[in-house]
Amino acid sequence: MRLTDTAPLADTADDDGLVVVPHTHWDREWYLPFQRFRLRLVGLLDDVLARMDRDPRLRFTLDGQMAAVDDYLEIRPERADLVARLVRDGRLAVGPWQILMDEFLCSGETIVRNLELGLRRADALGGAMRIGYLPDMFGHIAQMPQILRGFGIDRACVWRGVPARVTTHAFVWAAPDGSRVRTEYLPGGYGNAVHMFGDAGLVDDRAREVAAWLREWRPEGGASLAMYGSDHTAPAADLAEQVERASLPMRLATLGEFLTDSSLDGLPVVEGEMRSHARANILPGVFSVRVPLKAAMGAAERRVARYAEPLAALWLADGSADRFLELAWRKLIEVSCHDSVTGCGSDATAQQVAARMAEAEQLGHAVFDLVTARLAAGVGRDDRLVVNPSPVLRRGVVRDGPGGEPVLVEVPPLGVATVRSAAVAPRHPARVEAGRPRNDLVAVPNLGRIVDGGDIGDTYNYAPPARDTVVDEPVSEDVRVVEEGPLVASVAIDREYGWPLAADAADAGARADEVAKVVVRTVAEVHADEPFTRMSVIFDNPCRDHRVRLHLPLPRRADGSFGEGQFAVVERGLTGEGGHGEVPVPTFSAHAFVAAGGLAVLLRHVTEYEVVNDGTELALTLLRSVNWLSRDDNGLRAEPAGPQIATPDAQCPGRHVFELALMHYDGDRPGPEVLAAAERFGHEVKTVPGRAPEGTPAPAPRPGLAVEGDGVVLSSLRRRDGKLELRVVNEQPEPAEAMVTGDFASAARCDLAGRPEAPDAAGGGALDVTPGRCVLPLRPWEIATVRLD
Repeated sequence: MRLTDTAPLADTADDDGLVVVPHTHWDREWYLPFQRFRLRLVGLLDDVLARMDRDPRLRFTLDGQMAAVDDYLEIRPERADLVARLVRDGRLAVGPWQILMDEFLCSGETIVRNLELGLRRADALGGAMRIGYLPDMFGHIAQMPQILRGFGIDRACVWRGVPARVTTHAFVWAAPDGSRVRTEYLPGGYGNAVHMFGDAGLVDDRAREVAAWLREWRPEGGASLAMYGSDHTAPAADLAEQVERASLPMRLATLGEFLTDSSLDGLPVVEGEMRSHARANILPGVFSVRVPLKAAMGAAERRVARYAEPLAALWLADGSADRFLELAWRKLIEVSCHDSVTGCGSDATAQQVAARMAEAEQLGHAVFDLVTARLAAGVGRDDRLVVNPSPVLRRGVVRDGPGGEPVLVEVPPLGVATVRSAAVAPRHPARVEAGRPRNDLVAVPNLGRIVDGGDIGDTYNYAPPARDTVVDEPVSEDVRVVEEGPLVASVAIDREYGWPLAADAADAGARADEVAKVVVRTVAEVHADEPFTRMSVIFDNPCRDHRVRLHLPLPRRADGSFGEGQFAVVERGLTGEGGHGEVPVPTFSAHAFVAAGGLAVLLRHVTEYEVVNDGTELALTLLRSVNWLSRDDNGLRAEPAGPQIATPDAQCPGRHVFELALMHYDGDRPGPEVLAAAERFGHEVKTVPGRAPEGTPAPAPRPGLAVEGDGVVLSSLRRRDGKLELRVVNEQPEPAEAMVTGDFASAARCDLAGRPEAPDAAGGGALDVTPGRCVLPLRPWEIATVRLD
């Protein structure tokens, strides 16, 4: 047993006492960029570690993330032995995460790799804290309990997003698949005892106040958890002495030493995602601020996880790409931090985050180039290699070179072909009808309307002016046909608007009278044989202090919505639960698609949305321009969320391109056909030039690995310990089967950590395996990982 896992406390404080957990919450980058904060980190840990080395009474919890340890040891490598000794002794708690991510603004796979890396790094130092510590995330995703259980973690600790119906310190958190973890709620946050030891003469009075308040959350009795620490803070130099002199019973501990109970009996149950404003701010405006960052994150994750890594696993057996992929994942994990991808930091921070996202995407692109260059070596220069990133047969349109003519091709699952060998005739040609593109699979689309309104909020919260000027009617409109079919039909619509240039500097409750002429181009495009309409919205933003949304009419009135993301499709209502100092706004995020009222909008990156106008329209935020990291007087939030620092780059001036697709669906909720369309739209078939002499015979199409199953979504495919590791998710509320076919001899289940996983006692989950074929039964919403030998 590692001391940092489940070692019980001896002589724990009694029912009236406190277990004090000294810690720091370390924002790696925020209102200052990373290196400026790191200098502070090094100074803090130099002091804390030296004191711990001298005084065996001291304990310290290092914020649940290994990034702080790695960042420190890169500057102080000579302290590695001391850090490892304190971890082994159970006095310094590290991990389990590599970084404290924003759970909604990265993919589920990035969250898995984050936990995988953090546990590996922490275990190498002597043992990870096996607690799902999530102290400052701006709400929590539905599938987090299943992710934690997949790594053998059965306890969690949270603050933001907990609903009002939780009235005790502990509850059961259940994922959609039924996975459950015992979860500790932190009343008042991760710094609920931060002021307790600020003045030695006031310790007893403050301790009694903290204990009395926390006791209200613990009806069963026992010592209460007092979190002593806050952002970038160190414990008092004489902490151990103050604890020993206190009249109230108390004891120092790490979080892992205190949270040893994993029992679920008798606890209230909270199911799915937690996005309540009842007990803490969840700062929902981070979904829509600095939209280019969200687009860059989506592009980088897609390039690494769905193009580079699977293709390298299948077609590059020599391991030459492994270190590049490892570095790419490190970059992705770093920028998933809750003050990084969110965009709620300074402009300098956002610039560095964008650069690291670009590095991750470039690393993925480099690996993709390495793999395809080898595959294209047998393809003539007068032809093009076609690469399918999906685990199903793909039939679709590609361009025969940049700006070339469209060609309809058919490419095997996760396989390759050439334009000449894969060209096929369309079954459902595209055409322009009634001024809009369509084919026999899609109706003539309604392209919605652009709505521009004021925003005098900040990077954390949208806030409209008290006297808003909303512009939703164009001054003029021009429509022209770009392509008429039969493979691609497209129409461009130019609408000119007069948008207020900024908020009125003299009147914070209004927008300025001066307007700017803005032309918004909407391109609607339909491909042969595709069941959706592609759509691009393009404009140059000359304005400040505003929000631009695309309002799409719904086929039928909606009383809720469905957002895909992080291994689930989550159903949401039309309102939010309030109760704290933040106005509950019913804006949510979606990753691959959002669906409501019979309309699914397919996406390429995390996007903010809201069902509006009494359930008749779906509004997607295309741009939110703000000037402050945090405003002290934000109209939708009672307290500042950070320092009031100007962020002119967050006004997002310049050109913006937003890509999405529209698809109608039947029934109450989106089904497997929407998941399949989202896969198709989000992961384009790619082409690269051939490298062999012209006239080289076109090689036959070559399949990679196929995964078939309604509602089954591919999360990752990689080579691990010499074997292929496949991860899929059943993103629907009914059981499913995944049929896996390819060049393998055997298959076995494993958990998210890669450890062998046996079927349950009733035989559920057992694989039906023959050489080259595996049938994988899946529970509703199950994340499943399989090793293929």
